[in-house]
Amino acid sequence: MICKVRETFARYNMPVNGKRVVVALSGGADSMALLYALYELKDEYGMAVEACHVNHGIRGEDADRDENFVKAECEKLDVILHTFHFDVPSLAKERGLGLEECGRQVRYEVFESLSVGGRLIATAHTLSDRCETLLLNETRGASLKGICSIPAVRGNIIRPLIGCTREEIEEYCSLNSIPFVTDGTNFDDVYSRNRIRLNVIPELKKINPSFEKAVSRLIESANEDEDFFREMTENVFEKAKTENGYNADVINAQHPSLRKRVLYKIISTEADVKPELVHLKMVEDILKGGTVQIIGDTVISVRNSVMVINPKSEEAEEWEYDFSSLEASFGKRIIKATAFNKNDLPLKQFVHKNVLDYDAVVGKCVLRNRRAGDRIRLAGSSCTKTLKKLFNEKHLENRNSLMILADDEGILWIEKLGCADRAKITEKTEKILLIEDVAEV
Repeated sequence: MICKVRETFARYNMPVNGKRVVVALSGGADSMALLYALYELKDEYGMAVEACHVNHGIRGEDADRDENFVKAECEKLDVILHTFHFDVPSLAKERGLGLEECGRQVRYEVFESLSVGGRLIATAHTLSDRCETLLLNETRGASLKGICSIPAVRGNIIRPLIGCTREEIEEYCSLNSIPFVTDGTNFDDVYSRNRIRLNVIPELKKINPSFEKAVSRLIESANEDEDFFREMTENVFEKAKTENGYNADVINAQHPSLRKRVLYKIISTEADVKPELVHLKMVEDILKGGTVQIIGDTVISVRNSVMVINPKSEEAEEWEYDFSSLEASFGKRIIKATAFNKNDLPLKQFVHKNVLDYDAVVGKCVLRNRRAGDRIRLAGSSCTKTLKKLFNEKHLENRNSLMILADDEGILWIEKLGCADRAKITEKTEKILLIEDVAEV
């Protein structure tokens, strides 16, 4: 297996030489094999190996057992371990996601936070994972990009085991007496991925025992084709650029496959949204002239053969009201806030989205709508995001009328989303600001 890891480093130009590499360590066989493999290769490549572990708050005592296990293993190897704790079930409800997707989001937010200083993040995805992902993508109607499955390298994330099957990894662990823990949920076929792993792939292996190697060839071929299309897309994208937008005639002249790719790149670049096929077809229909609204407040307009991405936010009137008295009314809307000592606030209000640490307010307090470039790190999140991205993720409408509470340091609270991480209630909080429900005057 070590030879395959070396081959993977070389094949995908993984920039591990002289780098700090953080292993995403769950404690399972794959991640433990990755930890020991990189530890074995660290001197050869001048790597400094670290690890990170995310406790999702889902499996109770089993999750605590896994955390204690990886701590002990990292101490044994004298490897620095970064640990993180999340209440994924609560976050999933808040974000409107399933447990699997929310857990994945949380992990990648952690990876982003650890990337500071040029660290690489090594995840233990295998060839077996690649095959499962391809099948899962295809059940959802994926395109060529979906067939590309899990990339070997994505930004600062590398996957050194992407050429190894799960059987090869288990053999490596056995031969080297590498301990690992087993997650019981891996055998619960209520999860889509597990259903594919436990039920579908064994049947496919009966047809072709070398199924994973065959799929690997398919994935590599798809990646080559995707690279070609990506280059073509970039060329047309640059050719279509004008001072005022994009030349709709240039876009419309392309083959439908390339045209959709160019439209996807333009819309995702200009509006920070990810259009689906139905949205791209809507835009194709107006390339000779017209206007269409696709996602949230993203509007695409074509006039005189020029396509312009015009989110409503760029045309909306800005408004701002002094909130130093903790009360403001404007038009037909009114909002009030009340300061409580921590012990005086009804317990049920602690889970309310409209509470924040009053002592976190710095300087002047205002109530306003959003501004271009607004960013916030929401309470419970590990990374900062633009409001545009957050609003898109939450599928929020009427975005320019949503109220934002801000002070001299930036955003404190956003209607329907809650408070900033710097203003969240903690054990040290003494005064709590409760923002009352917005009402019509």
